[in-house]
Amino acid sequence: MLNSEFGNVWGYKGSTGDVDWSWDYHRAINAFRRHPKLAGWLYTEHHDVINEWNGYWRFDRSRKETGFGDIARGMTLRDLHAPLYTAVGDSELSRAVWPGERVEVPLYASFLTGSTAYGDSLTLRTELRGWNALGEEKRYSSSTSRIPYRPWMSQPLAPLSVTMPDEPATVVLSVSLEDSTGAVLHRNFTTFVPAGTPPDTVRLADGRRARIVHVPATAVHDAHWSLKQWAVLGDRKLDGAGSGYFEYRMPWPAGLDPRTVERAMFIVEASAKRLNGKDRDSTLADNGDYMRGGGFHDPSRNPNSYPMTGEHPFPSAVTVRVNGVVAGHYPLADDPADSRGILSWQAQPHDGHLYEAGSYGELLRVAVPPEALSAAARTKEIVVRLEVDETLPGGLAIYGARFGRYPVDPTVIFVLR
Repeated sequence: MLNSEFGNVWGYKGSTGDVDWSWDYHRAINAFRRHPKLAGWLYTEHHDVINEWNGYWRFDRSRKETGFGDIARGMTLRDLHAPLYTAVGDSELSRAVWPGERVEVPLYASFLTGSTAYGDSLTLRTELRGWNALGEEKRYSSSTSRIPYRPWMSQPLAPLSVTMPDEPATVVLSVSLEDSTGAVLHRNFTTFVPAGTPPDTVRLADGRRARIVHVPATAVHDAHWSLKQWAVLGDRKLDGAGSGYFEYRMPWPAGLDPRTVERAMFIVEASAKRLNGKDRDSTLADNGDYMRGGGFHDPSRNPNSYPMTGEHPFPSAVTVRVNGVVAGHYPLADDPADSRGILSWQAQPHDGHLYEAGSYGELLRVAVPPEALSAAARTKEIVVRLEVDETLPGGLAIYGARFGRYPVDPTVIFVLR
């Protein structure tokens, strides 16, 4: 049996435009490798064409970025084409779980080689790591085991038994396959999202106690944008295009004595935000069959599109003020979308459409100036304004705890003495 053609334009209503192909491509390759009677497959396109933007490279042959190496260290697109392959997890690349849940993770070996150089077994290494609701990166567990090897072997392996972290998090389970010399033959990953809300009092990674207060990404008290403002999938992401600002107001934590606070920090996942063709108000009036070259030859005009990360970034910059005091200026390198947007992919409702799939930001950690902290203690309110100046009107996207890369809402952390 042979798969004669597949590509990320299939399976979505009206095709996709320019979108992160790496997530669905990864899912497809995992599925193919689990079927021993599948002799091969053909992916289209090698590079973008005029009406399909799902190539490994863009139409101008510039590179697209999958983000694999940031998720599983050292992983590249070559790992999805490796002759020795371990498919990890189920048909989805991201699964919702309970904090502390013990999960049986399926494993499948697909060894498309007749080589006898590996003996009768290989080494499988695993690592469970991720980010919690405070944006702290943690390594939760790891393991090393031996798995059988035979030329042309294609069969399920014993599942991995993995305990999830006992806190809300975005978690990556990465696996690597090694020969007897320690050379890595293959890398792969799957992801999990232990859901939940962090408690009001937490223990930081350095052992310090802290109080926290957070709000949904869309819970702005005031906002204004020169081009457009909109939300994604309810309260999961908030977009502002052009120049402008978002302002959040959060209550001072109940019962918190200011004298017990050593310092405070505001954390948020944020990116630049371009106004894509589909986001312009005129887009809905323009129809066409994208698969037959109709519509507009703008890869961001398709309603499902969100241009994949590449060599040509779309930058912005944000100034953060806390209670009227400038807390810092932060460059935002891009408005990216690739496999690193784990939560954005998991949030997709599987209704035949994509909603800013794969998009994500960078984690900003903003130290609250002492005078701003004193003002917040007096007024019992923390006011955070994020501003994009008209000199670089690259927009601003704010990601909530269920969208983007990090399971983080706009949050103020009060570190206690």
